Amino acid sequence: MKRSLKGKLLATVLALSMLPVGGMAYAASSSSTTVAVLADASATAGTSGTATGGVLDESQAKISKEEAVEKFRKLFPELKDAEVESVDLGNPNQYPPSQEMIWTIQWRMEIENGSYGFDSAIDAINGDIVTYYNSLPREDSFYPAKVSKTEAEKIAKQFITVASPSLNTADKLQLVPVDSAYPQALFGPVQYSFAYQVQVNGIPTATSQIQVVVDGNGKITEYRGYGTRRDYPSPDTTLTAAQAADKMKKDLKLQLAYIPGADYYNNPSKSSDYRLGYIAVGGIGLIDAKTGKFLNEQGEAVESLEATGYSAISSSAKPFEPHAGGELTKDEALAVVTPLIGSDAKEVNAQVNSGSDGQKTWSVWNSNPFGEQVHATVDAATGQLLQLFSYTSGNPGAEEQPAAKPAITEEQAKAKAQDLVTKLYPNASGDLKLINRPGTVTYSPDTAYMYSFQQFYKGKPVQPSSVQINLDGDGNLKQYYVTVMPKDTLGKLDSLTAKITEEEALKRYRDAIGAELQYTTVGSNYVEGKLQEPQVKLVYSPKFGDLDNYVVLINAISGKLEQQYSLSGTPEATRELPADAKKHWASKSLQTMFEYGILKPESDGLLHPDQTVNNGDWINLLMSGFTGGQSYITPQVQRFADIPVDGQYAAGVEYLVQRGFLQASPTQKLHPEQALTRGELAVWLTRLLKYDKLSEFMTNDSDVASLKDASQIKNKGAVKIAMKLGLLTADKGKFNPNAPVTKAQISVVLLRLATLQDKVDSPIMNSHY
Repeated sequence: MKRSLKGKLLATVLALSMLPVGGMAYAASSSSTTVAVLADASATAGTSGTATGGVLDESQAKISKEEAVEKFRKLFPELKDAEVESVDLGNPNQYPPSQEMIWTIQWRMEIENGSYGFDSAIDAINGDIVTYYNSLPREDSFYPAKVSKTEAEKIAKQFITVASPSLNTADKLQLVPVDSAYPQALFGPVQYSFAYQVQVNGIPTATSQIQVVVDGNGKITEYRGYGTRRDYPSPDTTLTAAQAADKMKKDLKLQLAYIPGADYYNNPSKSSDYRLGYIAVGGIGLIDAKTGKFLNEQGEAVESLEATGYSAISSSAKPFEPHAGGELTKDEALAVVTPLIGSDAKEVNAQVNSGSDGQKTWSVWNSNPFGEQVHATVDAATGQLLQLFSYTSGNPGAEEQPAAKPAITEEQAKAKAQDLVTKLYPNASGDLKLINRPGTVTYSPDTAYMYSFQQFYKGKPVQPSSVQINLDGDGNLKQYYVTVMPKDTLGKLDSLTAKITEEEALKRYRDAIGAELQYTTVGSNYVEGKLQEPQVKLVYSPKFGDLDNYVVLINAISGKLEQQYSLSGTPEATRELPADAKKHWASKSLQTMFEYGILKPESDGLLHPDQTVNNGDWINLLMSGFTGGQSYITPQVQRFADIPVDGQYAAGVEYLVQRGFLQASPTQKLHPEQALTRGELAVWLTRLLKYDKLSEFMTNDSDVASLKDASQIKNKGAVKIAMKLGLLTADKGKFNPNAPVTKAQISVVLLRLATLQDKVDSPIMNSHY
């Protein structure tokens, strides 16, 4: 798939997950109206230089093509011998092609027997780097890195002054947490991600960030300059922050809903850890600091933000009936998809896939390189459509055509969407409700109408569970996406009973509301097929103390104010090491494990470094070492007899099984509660290093045979390797293979193992686990 198609598809997927929250676009939360505040890198560059007819005028560029190329070569030495394939004004890789005054440079580099291409962008007016990312294989730096995080930050800040020279010296860069889906892992290449929020007139800019990635060797590997050239309103306001907060408090509306844990987006395997809470569904959002009015999702001033409402599905369409009689054949899978896209089955391909959870699905797609592209997934057992994406790839060189006026009205589109969800989703009328919001606000020129259907359970919405249906102006299905909580797990929500009334929740929520003055960008969405021009506004945004963002809830059981979700990498890295670890003999190792998110405080806030580690804990520690404390795995199949699929060790077991470190055996037991011994740890270390066969060869090694307790060692070869590599040591001539291992000891051993990553022929883990 071409880069432009990937970008477009990704934008579509993101749009599907962007359900409205109290006046701003936040991921997958259903409430109130939306103000689109997201802008990509290309949209941040200036638009001056556009000639009549919307064609960019190269004569208006103040930075020449040659100067643009030379600046990149100077800043990034790896481009010294790279070939420039093309330099275009605007961004031809974006759909639709952008009309910003930026030079997009296509690079080509020769690598051994092949070549590698990528592009970068620079502002054609002021010479600011807009984007640079070169994923060319490079020399990785592993723990311990040559450059510390503090040193890397100095490198990043110094680089910004050269890469983004247009930044006013009076403006400041404020370091903000990086919401990274891929946090730094102990076992893996070291890289430091920094995000700097730009301040203009002393006011933070919510949608203008500069992002820099520095690897462990001190090299800049990625740079994204956001919003460095915008027209910012004056800092004058017509109301104070306190008055803005009072306005939000007055109109606040709450609703009781089931909400997943705050780390839902980082750890889907914990999706069963739901909360019952009161969430804002109206009255709270951005307030224009100039007019004192709220901003709706078009960025227009309105007196108030109406509360989200839901409607029962109204449709006379035949409800979905699951397929019976065995798995779907290819023709049957095609028959599910083709009526929805209006394509002849001969033009569409399909293949059956088996997931790690044992579920079989049919992937259906067409092979037309230009024009309409279709990708769909169908459950092979039930015939249920799980997702469908249809988009236009475009014809290179063809002029961008203005969006045609929709052939159907919004009322007709809403009826079509309700008919579709009835036919495609099991018991749609019983389990889903239509979210009442204007269907004409979309995030793609191909989409004219967007409708979201919220999952309900016993009268309460389940967040972020929904079914999304997007239509074009003719009523054709463009996107269909299902993200719902499985019906067989909904019963877990029965244990949640509210102890806080709505009135109590309203008071606590209102007491916590504050307001922060900031610049933000509104617009960038499509209304009736027309792109809304992005505008920078001076606004008051809701603020709740030290919480990361204003998408918060009142826990209906504890009554506490909590973050609805968190996208940060490893929050433990910013906290203080627990007291019981500070003066421990292994404090340095414990500190590092704590910073990497591998060791976490228990309910009493302590680390308990001398606590024995059991087999299940060890598996979870390993997974955290590989993932940076996050897991994206939701186990569906029980891998061992004593590891239930929804248990605390299931995700870790699944992770290690998928990577070959564990051999699944559903009839055998893993004994997760048994203490991990030194002898078992030696076997594990050998396995992680992929020295299993070597350990068998070294079974009769004389060094191990001479140990006083050699007779107690079951795997002498593994012990030999662990000792030879300095991972484990003997004490007074004894190895003590049956002694349990503590958290502190595990911390020391794992850090010793991490230092071997660049010294072994076979990597302990792949870079992209």
